[in-house]
Amino acid sequence: MTEISLQQREQLARIAMCTELENQQAGESVELFIRHHLEEIEPEYWQEHFATATPTVLQVLDALILISQWGDDSEKLDFTLADDVTDYVICVSFDSKGQVIDISMES
Repeated sequence: MTEISLQQREQLARIAMCTELENQQAGESVELFIRHHLEEIEPEYWQEHFATATPTVLQVLDALILISQWGDDSEKLDFTLADDVTDYVICVSFDSKGQVIDISMES
């Protein structure tokens, strides 16, 4: 993989997730992940982390945390919600040149 730092990859991943959300077609991974959790997680969690029981999709996207990096030929970064509230992650995959090639929701 092209030598870019974890911080740079994380920034590229966040830009790609935001772009996917903005250019979205129904059922894309980022929106699916966020909307699912907005529906399933108790309002108390949102209140504690966002000071509102109903955060916006963009607020949730901005609050995702990087929990792991892995992979061989292509680096993968996993993002999720704080406090182990879910087993799901948004996985952002990079090619050998450091470009985002895929975003998927995984468990």
